[in-house]
Amino acid sequence: MRLLTGIVGALAVVAFATVPATAQYMDMEDIKASAAKATDFPSGPIDFVCTTSPGSSVAAWCQNLARGFSDELGVPVEVQFKKGGSQNEPVMYVAGKPADGQTMMHVSASFYGYFHLPHYTKTYQDDFQFIAEVENHTYGVAVAKGNKWGIESYEDLIKVAKENCGELSMGSNKIGSTHHRHQIAFLNAAGIGECVNYVPYQGDGDTVKDVMGGHIDVGQASPRTWRSHLQAGTAIPLVMKLEERLDDPDWKDVRTVREVGLDYPIPHHWQGLAVKKGTPEAVMDKLILALHNMYKRDYFKEYLAAGTHIDLDIRDDRDWINEDMMKNQAVVKEFMIKNKMIEPDS
Repeated sequence: MRLLTGIVGALAVVAFATVPATAQYMDMEDIKASAAKATDFPSGPIDFVCTTSPGSSVAAWCQNLARGFSDELGVPVEVQFKKGGSQNEPVMYVAGKPADGQTMMHVSASFYGYFHLPHYTKTYQDDFQFIAEVENHTYGVAVAKGNKWGIESYEDLIKVAKENCGELSMGSNKIGSTHHRHQIAFLNAAGIGECVNYVPYQGDGDTVKDVMGGHIDVGQASPRTWRSHLQAGTAIPLVMKLEERLDDPDWKDVRTVREVGLDYPIPHHWQGLAVKKGTPEAVMDKLILALHNMYKRDYFKEYLAAGTHIDLDIRDDRDWINEDMMKNQAVVKEFMIKNKMIEPDS
């Protein structure tokens, strides 16, 4: 089916709100002093809920974080992949656990929209505390080489979509996610928003798998997820969804959305961490300290070097995070209400 008018109108025009004036970073000495008070944490193994599928680019990040927290805190950290219901499954799971830091959840900028979906019964304000926005991720658009439409460039995509309006399909992450909003904004700016069908996936690994298998025509995914197919010559990159080109062998010659003439607010995507609301301050700071320290380890340096799509920026001031969430949730909600995706009092 074609993109619903309500969803297109609501999400394509959503640009992230201006960053609040509050400082984005806590003082490291304050973090250390607070963390030292959490003498009884952790009390045992930590449960880390990764809100994606095991084959996605973010799964590698979750696995590395689990290793890092285990090394820093001296306890086992088990990764659980939960992603159902546009992340409502992991939200309900973590909300049902004690507020003690023994259960953490991977979150992202997509939660600006997720918390407004009609089936969500939990809210950010009442049930969660995001403790860090850790990494900014980027995404590129590509097709399988030899695809049935003969698409080999951005210009081909536009031409084929217009000549076969309603027949092309493009996959990206879940309904309401940053990926979803970015895909719609990209397609609308290119003038083909009503001509390309949106196919939601639980992670970009599944998106790429179906592009390469010929089940969908175009995909949006991280450069890392596309890498093996680009290097094998079986995929063709069309455009990078950034302001500037990536300094990466597989993508350095690929034009950005700005270079192909698209001018829309680019919704940059971050990955972060959350705990249940009410978790002690000292426990949260002990997790933050561990987070900063693990990125100094060699395996994290290797992970960052291999990532190509990753910009490390640990924003850990919780006052700033709360302002950022409230401001951007309000922007998303305004457009969802305007386009009758949710009721005004939801």
